[in-house]
Amino acid sequence: MSTETYVRNGHRVEITIDHDPTGQCTWSYTIDADGFTEMRDRPLESADAAREAATTHANAKADALPPGDEAGA
Repeated sequence: MSTETYVRNGHRVEITIDHDPTGQCTWSYTIDADGFTEMRDRPLESADAAREAATTHANAKADALPPGDEAGA
């Protein structure tokens, strides 16, 4: 399992990539430690592909929110 944290549109995004027993990768994320979004039903072949999918999804969600107050935005 690996975790990446960054700021997008003033919101703290934390993405987690995990491997299932077959070696495929799944992802999940939180924005501002609120709510939880995950993709477990369509695992991907690599951690890089899972990270890219999670980042794309999380960024779109963070961009749709009003700008946050997180430093570093």
